[in-house]
Amino acid sequence: MAPTSTPTLRTSLAPAPALVLALATAALLGCVNPSAHVGPAALQASSTRCAELASQPLPVTLPGATSTVRSSDLVAAGDSLPEHCAVRAQINRRVGTDGQPYAIELIQRMPTSTWNGRFFMGGGGGTNGVLVDPVQRLKEGYATLGTDGGHDNKINNLPQAGGTAAFGVDHEARVDFGYRSYDLVTQAGKAMVSRFYQRAPQKSYFMGCSEGGREALLMSQRFPEHYDGIVAGAPVLHLPLGPLSGIYTTQLFAGLAQRSSQQLANGDPAIGMTYSDKDLMLMRLAVLNACDTQDGLADGIIDNQAACTAERVAPALAALQCGGAKTEQCLSADQLGTMKKAFQGSFDSRGTQLYSDWQWDAGISGFDGKTFNPSWRSWWLGSHSRERNNAIKLTFATAEAVIYTTPPRLPISAADVLPYSLSYSFDSEPIKLFTTTDRYPESTASMTFTDSPDLARFQSRGGKLMVYHGASDSSISVNDTLRWYTHMSRRMGRTTPEFARMYVVPGMAHCGGGPATDSFDMLPQLVAWVEKGVAPDAVTAKASNPGYFGVSQRTRPLCPYPQQARYKGAGDINLAENFTCSDVR
Repeated sequence: MAPTSTPTLRTSLAPAPALVLALATAALLGCVNPSAHVGPAALQASSTRCAELASQPLPVTLPGATSTVRSSDLVAAGDSLPEHCAVRAQINRRVGTDGQPYAIELIQRMPTSTWNGRFFMGGGGGTNGVLVDPVQRLKEGYATLGTDGGHDNKINNLPQAGGTAAFGVDHEARVDFGYRSYDLVTQAGKAMVSRFYQRAPQKSYFMGCSEGGREALLMSQRFPEHYDGIVAGAPVLHLPLGPLSGIYTTQLFAGLAQRSSQQLANGDPAIGMTYSDKDLMLMRLAVLNACDTQDGLADGIIDNQAACTAERVAPALAALQCGGAKTEQCLSADQLGTMKKAFQGSFDSRGTQLYSDWQWDAGISGFDGKTFNPSWRSWWLGSHSRERNNAIKLTFATAEAVIYTTPPRLPISAADVLPYSLSYSFDSEPIKLFTTTDRYPESTASMTFTDSPDLARFQSRGGKLMVYHGASDSSISVNDTLRWYTHMSRRMGRTTPEFARMYVVPGMAHCGGGPATDSFDMLPQLVAWVEKGVAPDAVTAKASNPGYFGVSQRTRPLCPYPQQARYKGAGDINLAENFTCSDVR
């Protein structure tokens, strides 16, 4: 078995004993003006250097693998992007133990005349397999980088091996997805930047949400030397447990569908039919009735999340129970009981909790006057339809079976996700997420968990971390992230706010959406924190759809946990300037 430890990549011209990144030749060592404005001669030199990158070798990191720059092209300025050198490369091109071709793809873009001196890498999503290309940051002057995580959803896609989850059959592909690819790509990307501009980036930043948020925390914990500033959105701290929790809710809601005689044409339980949009809207209003004023203002936003407990919400939910037959104005006892059980988290038959509970919040639904917000229901329930089951959590069942379970459960296809989920044993299957074998010497949990509370190395080098999470995220529990942040804060002590801060977004679903002030960009404030020492005491966010609140606009401050936004008592409640971040005792 090839080693899975990550080698150190040297960016000097001296050869490394284990690994060489020989991207620089004499042609690449010409004088480069490091300022943002360069003359025609420098631009011509940029064109030459960009073209010659394609002839330079990339490191081979595994026996039998090859790594190459596939193309390096000077892209002319267009309507949306500046002139830049675009590099496409492959690291670890090889044939896996499953006979499939694999490679870590990367794309790097380096502006010729508008570089701000900074390096930016964007995180992935889902189970990756799609090349990330953060061109928006290129427009802002960053040298940008993205990867696919070591597999390609178009190539590594086998119907009887979970479709795009098929890469989980190959252990090295698991390792690349788990942690190795982001390290190697970062090292290669920084080396190319240094050779192209003849100087290293002044500061480096990483930003991602969901899987990208996991990768962001991975950088702060496993590879703290790479990035000066990191934004981690809705990080999947315990990656294999996310699909596990989805299997759990699938079983709960499938049971409710069967008891309610909600079926698809083929006889399968119609999970999406268990709650109508109006049913979820009733629950939203009940949660608001219970918790909205706990922050001192009835405004459709629950800032005091800590006060919105299951105990506080229970009486408001009980008031929704139908006295007789089910109508649009009430919920059945089974609907209420099943939802409350789902919010408690995932358990085995002995009562051992396998995944976190969920925060009660008003983002469970929303109505803007025309349509209901689908964000929350899309993960657990899917659309309200008898045509098919399309809950996102259900579709991720193949990932649990092939990528995270050791050894992979095969064969399994998209058509098998429901029977697989309904037959899943929470007493015997979860241990396989932590299992190793000769063929799979690292468990997926050990490769993908990013819940270490020790950020001392990241802190000691001056790194800054901003974490955000939607309170109504039905993909990843905000409570799981809050527990990690609290644990980390205790471990790191009173200096934690000096380098790491977390922001809860009331009403927001997974990475955005929902009745919330869900539109914001934390990168500018992160840069100010890293480069000027200006701590982000609040992040101003706006509602992408203020219609959920019956207004034309709404902005609010997102406050660093455990602070909460509080109305100052005067002024428009739809403007962030009339709120302050307060310590709540």
